[in-house]
Amino acid sequence: MRREIFPAKQESGCQVQRVGRHPYLCRRKRGGIRMVKKLMEVVDVPVVASVIPTIFVTNLEDALEWYCRCLKFRVLAFNPHFATLEMSPGRICWIRKDAERKGQGQLNFHVKDAVALHEHLVREGVDVDPLEVGVADTHWYILRDPDGNSFGVWSGLFGLNETDNVNRPEFPALMSYKFVKVPAIRWAGVAATVDIDSPDEGIFDAASHLSLQALGEGRTFTVNPIIEKYAGVKQHRLWVCREVANDLPMPNNLVEITIPEQHYAVFSFNLSQTDFRNRYSGIYRWLGKQFGFLKTEPGSAGAYHLEFFLEDRIEAYIPYSAGPDETHDYE
Repeated sequence: MRREIFPAKQESGCQVQRVGRHPYLCRRKRGGIRMVKKLMEVVDVPVVASVIPTIFVTNLEDALEWYCRCLKFRVLAFNPHFATLEMSPGRICWIRKDAERKGQGQLNFHVKDAVALHEHLVREGVDVDPLEVGVADTHWYILRDPDGNSFGVWSGLFGLNETDNVNRPEFPALMSYKFVKVPAIRWAGVAATVDIDSPDEGIFDAASHLSLQALGEGRTFTVNPIIEKYAGVKQHRLWVCREVANDLPMPNNLVEITIPEQHYAVFSFNLSQTDFRNRYSGIYRWLGKQFGFLKTEPGSAGAYHLEFFLEDRIEAYIPYSAGPDETHDYE
């Protein structure tokens, strides 16, 4: 028996039930049904500019060392509880210290040479599955960090080897980072107002004057009062200083200041003194955006950046108050 799919007799027009926000509508029109355009047109520019996954770990500093060593990630911002890492140019992830949620992260990413990365991971002793090879020379495997977060690695997928990384801003040449608690520092200094574009002369003159004083064997460094706005700074008043023991007299022609005991985030830069000072405004604006802890307010006691110029690097000491998960954003 033939079964009719449609009834022999139809009512004129049609009645359509709309459920939710279905992208298409049927509506009454003479003689039948017509599909209309979608309710929402596809936008030319996507709303989402980037996807930022979050990874939870037990010990943040150990995790950062592992990600930089094993996966070649780069630290962009961090504090004792939270960090932002650059996985590749323009692509970042967040890492949060939260032992109760460790191991929940699951992330897949594409690399251009999965074989070379797999060999590197094996050498580093990473918990990584054997390399698998699929059709069209596709490679993949799973690896896990020490906290149990898992990562799927692929290459040759959907032609992604032909794509390029997106552009991203230039970040300072950060070498390393650490958190320290420094006892009270008594120092003697010579004031200098330096041009941002040519700081060497002012710093050299102040250092020469300081070297004539009998101040012992303390470290020489610069002390920079924290200011509210770094954008557009052309000149900056600072002190070239020497650490002085409490039992030594202070020469009359030097400035004496005692910085109280406090916490510092220490950033090491692979820059010369000249290059560091030339990029002063940009570097300190960038440092001011390290978030997650309460920074020392400009003008308060101890509100100084300390800069130590070593043979192979520059160390910038940024004071902060331990505890509150807040921030002061230097402009």
